[in-house]
Amino acid sequence: MRPRTILVAVALAALALAAPATAVAAQTYTDTVTGYEYAFTSTDGRFAGTAAGALPGAWEADIRHTQLCLSCSPTATITGGSFSLATSHSLIVGHFTGGSVQVLNPGAGCTNQTFAVRGNLGGVGRWTAGTGSGTFAVTLTHYRRSILGHCTTYGAKVAGTLTLTL
Repeated sequence: MRPRTILVAVALAALALAAPATAVAAQTYTDTVTGYEYAFTSTDGRFAGTAAGALPGAWEADIRHTQLCLSCSPTATITGGSFSLATSHSLIVGHFTGGSVQVLNPGAGCTNQTFAVRGNLGGVGRWTAGTGSGTFAVTLTHYRRSILGHCTTYGAKVAGTLTLTL
Protein backbone atom coordinates (compact mmCIF):
# COMPACT_ATOMS: atom_id res chain seq x y z
CA MET A 1 0.00 0.00 0.00
CA ARG A 2 1.22 3.45 -0.80
CA PRO A 3 1.93 5.85 2.11
CA ARG A 4 -0.58 8.36 0.73
CA THR A 5 -3.39 5.74 0.71
CA ILE A 6 -2.55 4.74 4.28
CA LEU A 7 -2.59 8.38 5.38
CA VAL A 8 -6.02 8.97 3.80
CA ALA A 9 -7.40 5.79 5.41
CA VAL A 10 -6.10 6.83 8.86
CA ALA A 11 -7.49 10.36 8.44
CA LEU A 12 -10.94 9.04 7.47
CA ALA A 13 -10.95 6.63 10.41
CA ALA A 14 -10.02 9.47 12.79
CA LEU A 15 -12.83 11.65 11.42
CA ALA A 16 -15.31 8.83 11.84
CA LEU A 17 -14.30 8.36 15.47
CA ALA A 18 -14.39 12.09 16.21
CA ALA A 19 -17.81 12.68 14.62
CA PRO A 20 -20.65 13.07 17.12
CA ALA A 21 -22.92 10.07 17.46
CA THR A 22 -26.31 10.43 15.90
CA ALA A 23 -28.73 11.47 18.62
CA VAL A 24 -31.65 9.17 19.27
CA ALA A 25 -34.93 11.06 19.27
CA ALA A 26 -36.65 11.18 22.65
CA GLN A 27 -39.86 9.19 22.86
CA THR A 28 -42.83 9.93 25.10
CA TYR A 29 -44.75 7.12 26.80
CA THR A 30 -48.09 7.42 28.60
CA ASP A 31 -49.51 4.89 31.06
CA THR A 32 -52.51 4.64 33.35
CA VAL A 33 -51.36 4.04 36.91
CA THR A 34 -53.22 2.59 39.87
CA GLY A 35 -51.94 1.68 43.29
CA TYR A 36 -51.91 2.32 47.00
CA GLU A 37 -50.35 4.67 49.47
CA TYR A 38 -48.63 2.35 51.95
CA ALA A 39 -47.09 4.98 54.26
CA PHE A 40 -47.54 8.70 54.85
CA THR A 41 -46.74 11.57 57.14
CA SER A 42 -47.61 15.25 56.84
CA THR A 43 -44.50 15.69 54.62
CA ASP A 44 -44.04 12.36 52.82
CA GLY A 45 -46.11 9.83 50.91
CA ARG A 46 -44.99 6.41 49.68
CA PHE A 47 -46.90 4.69 46.91
CA ALA A 48 -46.72 1.51 44.82
CA GLY A 49 -48.83 -0.01 42.10
CA THR A 50 -49.06 -1.05 38.48
CA ALA A 51 -48.86 0.79 35.18
CA ALA A 52 -50.77 -0.19 32.05
CA GLY A 53 -50.14 1.24 28.60
CA ALA A 54 -46.96 1.96 26.68
CA LEU A 55 -44.67 0.87 29.55
CA PRO A 56 -46.62 -1.68 31.61
CA GLY A 57 -45.07 -2.77 34.87
CA ALA A 58 -44.80 -2.16 38.60
CA TRP A 59 -44.00 1.30 39.93
CA GLU A 60 -43.03 2.88 43.25
CA ALA A 61 -42.90 6.53 44.29
CA ASP A 62 -41.68 8.35 47.39
CA ILE A 63 -43.01 11.91 47.28
CA ARG A 64 -41.61 14.45 49.76
CA HIS A 65 -43.48 17.73 50.16
CA THR A 66 -43.96 20.72 52.41
CA GLN A 67 -46.31 20.17 55.32
CA LEU A 68 -49.88 19.48 54.30
CA CYS A 69 -52.17 20.94 56.92
CA LEU A 70 -55.86 20.62 56.11
CA SER A 71 -56.83 23.51 58.40
CA CYS A 72 -53.99 25.87 57.44
CA SER A 73 -52.85 25.18 53.87
CA PRO A 74 -54.77 23.10 51.34
CA THR A 75 -51.76 22.84 49.00
CA ALA A 76 -48.27 21.46 49.60
CA THR A 77 -45.26 21.82 47.29
CA ILE A 78 -43.42 18.70 46.20
CA THR A 79 -39.79 19.14 47.28
CA GLY A 80 -38.20 15.85 46.20
CA GLY A 81 -38.44 12.12 46.22
CA SER A 82 -37.86 9.20 43.91
CA PHE A 83 -39.70 7.23 41.26
CA SER A 84 -39.09 3.85 39.63
CA LEU A 85 -40.94 1.72 37.09
CA ALA A 86 -39.97 -1.92 36.51
CA THR A 87 -41.05 -3.12 33.08
CA SER A 88 -40.45 -6.53 31.52
CA HIS A 89 -37.36 -5.14 29.74
CA SER A 90 -35.85 -2.49 31.99
CA LEU A 91 -35.97 -0.39 35.12
CA ILE A 92 -36.81 3.27 34.65
CA VAL A 93 -35.77 5.65 37.43
CA GLY A 94 -36.19 9.35 38.12
CA HIS A 95 -36.69 11.89 40.87
CA PHE A 96 -39.36 14.46 41.70
CA THR A 97 -38.34 18.02 40.85
CA GLY A 98 -41.50 19.86 41.86
CA GLY A 99 -45.25 19.85 41.67
CA SER A 100 -48.03 19.98 44.23
CA VAL A 101 -50.34 18.02 46.50
CA GLN A 102 -53.70 19.78 46.71
CA VAL A 103 -56.66 18.96 48.95
CA LEU A 104 -59.75 18.40 46.81
CA ASN A 105 -62.03 17.17 49.60
CA PRO A 106 -60.93 17.48 53.26
CA GLY A 107 -63.36 14.76 54.37
CA ALA A 108 -65.73 16.58 56.70
CA GLY A 109 -67.45 14.36 59.25
CA CYS A 110 -64.89 11.56 58.78
CA THR A 111 -65.75 10.97 55.14
CA ASN A 112 -63.13 10.03 52.56
CA GLN A 113 -60.48 12.62 51.71
CA THR A 114 -59.23 13.28 48.16
CA PHE A 115 -56.05 14.95 46.96
CA ALA A 116 -54.67 15.92 43.54
CA VAL A 117 -51.02 14.87 43.34
CA ARG A 118 -49.18 16.44 40.38
CA GLY A 119 -45.47 15.70 40.36
CA ASN A 120 -42.79 16.68 37.85
CA LEU A 121 -40.05 14.13 37.19
CA GLY A 122 -36.47 14.79 36.15
CA GLY A 123 -33.34 12.71 35.69
CA VAL A 124 -35.45 9.99 34.07
CA GLY A 125 -33.44 7.19 32.54
CA ARG A 126 -33.18 3.47 32.00
CA TRP A 127 -31.33 1.69 34.82
CA THR A 128 -29.61 4.89 35.99
CA ALA A 129 -30.45 8.58 36.12
CA GLY A 130 -30.74 10.11 32.67
CA THR A 131 -31.82 13.27 30.92
CA GLY A 132 -35.50 12.37 30.50
CA SER A 133 -38.49 13.94 32.19
CA GLY A 134 -42.07 13.15 33.05
CA THR A 135 -45.20 13.79 35.06
CA PHE A 136 -46.99 11.74 37.69
CA ALA A 137 -50.59 12.96 37.98
CA VAL A 138 -52.92 11.00 40.26
CA THR A 139 -55.90 11.40 42.52
CA LEU A 140 -55.22 10.08 46.01
CA THR A 141 -58.18 8.89 48.09
CA HIS A 142 -57.87 8.29 51.85
CA TYR A 143 -60.60 5.90 53.03
CA ARG A 144 -61.75 6.79 56.54
CA ARG A 145 -64.14 5.55 59.21
CA SER A 146 -64.93 6.52 62.75
CA ILE A 147 -63.64 3.81 65.08
CA LEU A 148 -64.43 4.18 68.78
CA GLY A 149 -65.04 7.88 68.23
CA HIS A 150 -61.78 8.54 66.36
CA CYS A 151 -61.58 9.19 62.63
CA THR A 152 -59.17 6.59 61.24
CA THR A 153 -57.68 6.26 57.76
CA TYR A 154 -57.75 2.55 56.97
CA GLY A 155 -56.63 2.56 53.35
CA ALA A 156 -55.56 4.80 50.48
CA LYS A 157 -55.53 4.34 46.72
CA VAL A 158 -54.22 6.33 43.77
CA ALA A 159 -55.31 6.41 40.15
CA GLY A 160 -54.14 8.60 37.31
CA THR A 161 -51.58 9.04 34.55
CA LEU A 162 -47.82 8.66 34.18
CA THR A 163 -46.05 10.30 31.26
CA LEU A 164 -42.34 9.70 30.65
CA THR A 165 -40.05 11.11 27.97
CA LEU A 166 -36.87 9.09 27.48
